[in-house]
Amino acid sequence: MAAVALLAYLLANRPPPPGFTAPAAAGLDALETTPAAAPLRVLVVGDGATVAPEGVVAWPQLVADGISGEGARPVELTVAAADGSGYLVTPPDGQTFRQLAEGAGGDWDVVVLSGSHDDNAAFDDLQAAAQETIEAVRAASPEAAVLAVGPAWPETPAPGYVQTDRDAVAAAAEATGTTFADPLAEEWLTAPGLVGDDGETPTAEGHQALAERIRPLVEPLVPAGG
Repeated sequence: MAAVALLAYLLANRPPPPGFTAPAAAGLDALETTPAAAPLRVLVVGDGATVAPEGVVAWPQLVADGISGEGARPVELTVAAADGSGYLVTPPDGQTFRQLAEGAGGDWDVVVLSGSHDDNAAFDDLQAAAQETIEAVRAASPEAAVLAVGPAWPETPAPGYVQTDRDAVAAAAEATGTTFADPLAEEWLTAPGLVGDDGETPTAEGHQALAERIRPLVEPLVPAGG
């Protein structure tokens, strides 16, 4: 009986169990990820030097791959280009740069206008057309950074009409506060093997060379964040 009484006493007077606090989930903060950046929307409008032969990766895609490969922003690329297109001229049943840009829509983050060595027009007419194209791009994408790349040519000096094309686009870029790149002055395509037998179309090596020139011009225009 004494043993039973002692057990009853101990049960009645045992101390309460110690408090228990669940430990914080280890590494919980590490599981909270930053929202993925929105894709960088890039539009490239151009002439035949923007279009690659079958089986060749064109420079716009190489530039996009390079930017997204750095991990800063994924790139959503749209290319509106045609051999023979320019600010004033069109290929058969084709469109001008302005028409190509307008057909691609708006709200782009970056717009690159590339060319055109096909215009072969009077300076004043071409400057006006290039300026109107840039203004139309800005109206459709008010927040976009715009880069105008002049025509490229495989020989130096380039023919006079190509130099006139370059000068007119440069003047339009200056009038609109647009960044301008000059492939003629920097001889982007004059090295051997960069242009095909037709004397105008960049080879795979040519598109790689163009991408290496243009990518450093596009990267500073890329807005941060998403």
